[in-house]
Order: sequence, then C-alpha cells, then structure tokens
Amino acid sequence: MAADHPRTAPEHRDDLVVFEQEWHRRSRQSRLVSLGWIVLASLVLLLSFELSEAGRSSVDAGWTARIASFADQMIPDLQLQNLFGGRGDAGSLASWFYDLPVWLVAMRETIAMAFVGSVIGGIFALLLSFYGARNLNKNRFGVQFVRRSLDLARTIPDVIMALIFAAAFNLGPVAGTLTLIISTVGSLGKLFSESLENAEMRQVDSIAALGGNWFLQIRYGVIPQILPQLLSYWLLRLEINLSAAAALGIVGAGGIGMELQRAISFTQFDTYLAILLLIIGYIVVLDMLSEALRHRLIGRLNPPRKQRSNANGAAAAAGSAPAVAQ
Repeated sequence: MAADHPRTAPEHRDDLVVFEQEWHRRSRQSRLVSLGWIVLASLVLLLSFELSEAGRSSVDAGWTARIASFADQMIPDLQLQNLFGGRGDAGSLASWFYDLPVWLVAMRETIAMAFVGSVIGGIFALLLSFYGARNLNKNRFGVQFVRRSLDLARTIPDVIMALIFAAAFNLGPVAGTLTLIISTVGSLGKLFSESLENAEMRQVDSIAALGGNWFLQIRYGVIPQILPQLLSYWLLRLEINLSAAAALGIVGAGGIGMELQRAISFTQFDTYLAILLLIIGYIVVLDMLSEALRHRLIGRLNPPRKQRSNANGAAAAAGSAPAVAQ
C-alpha cells in the first residue's frame, strides 16, 4: 500500500487561496443579506410612520410650543415665603397637595389591587402551568388548550378588560382587581410553564421509581429546581401590576387613577402633576423594596458557587471523619 506523500508548499498555497476566496464570498453574501434586512426594516418603519400620521401635526402652534405650554400649566405657582404654609396659603405645598389624605387612601387601594391581583393570579398561573408544560402533561390536547387559554388572557389589553369589568361590576376596584388577576394569569402562566419545561426530569424519575405519587414528584423533584425563577417572575409581575393598577383607574377601575382622571377632566393641570408625582414616588419606593426582596430570596435559595463548594467540602470532611476515626 503506497504511503501518503506530504503536501507540497504550492498545494498549501492553493488551499489557502481557495479558502480565502470562499471566505470573501460568504462575507459579501452575509453583508448583502444584512443590508437587505436593514433596507426592509427601514421601509416598514417609514410606512408605519406615514400610516400612523405621526409626522403630521394638527396643532397650530406646533408640537414643541404645545408641549412647552402644557408643561408650563402643570408647574404650580409656588412662593418661597409661603412654601411651608397651610392649605389656605397661596403658593404653599399644602395648597398644591390640597387633597393629599384622599389621594393616600386611593393610593392604598391601588397597592391593594396590585397585591391581590398578583397573589391570586400567581396561584392560578402556577396551577395551570403544570398542565401547560409538555414534560409534565403528556396530553398534547390538554397542553395546547392551556397554552391557548393563557394566550387569550394575555392578548386582551388591560384597558379593554377593565372597561368590560367596569360595565359588569360598576366602577371601582373590583374591575381593576379582576383585570390584574386575568392578565397576571396569562403572563405568569406562560413563564411558569416554560420554566417547568426546563427542569431536569431525572429527579422526578427517581421519585417515581421509589413509588412517589404525582404530587411528591412535583413537590420534591421539580419545585426546588425552579423556585428561584418562580419567585423572581412573581415579584417582577408585582412591580408591573403596581404601575398597571394606577393606569387602570383612569378608565374607572378604582385606585389613584380615578383621582388622576378627575384632575384631567377638570383641567387641573397642577393637580395632575401632584398626583403623578405621588404615583411615581410610590412606585419607585415599592419597586426598590420588591427588588431588594427578590435579590434576597434568590440569593438565599441560590447561594454563590464558592459558598456551595465550601459547604460541600465541609460536608465531605464531616463524612470522612468517622472513617478516619475507625
């Protein structure tokens, strides 16, 4: 059998030339494809801009002057000498936030709506997610039915849903709470089911081999794996619901949004700004608390790798101590 002859320098140069030509060809092809997508996206953007009439100003004074005039109306006429005076003193903070006790009660109602919607919606989402995960539910029809139901709950805009519930249950927090529950079920149900599908099934199979029922398989085989993700998604949804609850009140679904709508209806622009600042302050503080709680829970459930390795090493040393003693 003839031995393979080593390749000569000219042959290597030919291979390099062929490789370089192929690389340049593919690079040009990739650039042309990228350029085509950029051009297509630009055309779609221009067409959308034209169809939405975003560039056609119907305001006589122009957008810039109108925004400046609106901002000037929103800024209250505060006076330094009366800044910390009473409600009857013109130019004081108390006269600007003249209805603060009522606004605080409405803000408390908004927070309660967001919390109830997040808790009840999260519970229903978790229950439905077990039937929407393909690795836990072998019935394909059942999986598709749950997934499409979650899509339906997630597709309906919150404002439209709040208007429907407001017409059915009258104006108030009931409509807003039901809206937040359904929207939370739709969003968290999808996230929870996808997290369940990413869980390792070896633990579940081991528990099943030992005779564990379905509940024990889920409780000890699945939940410990994805609990940090579930808590993170739930707390994030709570932050979203805080903002959504304030917005839903504008359509009569209860909370601080109803006070905001009242200020808009009576063109009380300085009151509008006061309520808006109150909403922003509440949401920022609650978001910071929720974020700190989320990081604390996730850090406790998922300790750093170095900490886990030290704990494993300590456990291994403790386990080997009796053997050495023997």
